Amino acid sequence: MNKKDNDYGTGIPKHEIIALAQCLLPEIRQFFDSEEGKREFEAWKAEQANINSSNNKITERNEVY
Repeated sequence: MNKKDNDYGTGIPKHEIIALAQCLLPEIRQFFDSEEGKREFEAWKAEQANINSSNNKITERNEVY
């Protein structure tokens, strides 16, 4: 079996990654479906928008010079 097909470059066997994902995914979904998760996601999106806006302003300033 090709290592690349087996471990996603992590050194962790594919079956262990799948088992971990199966354990974590329900908890992640539950969190993001909760009010707290929704608030945190909205806050993260606003933060990303600010970062992107700042990066765009820097790029625009650099293009002027």
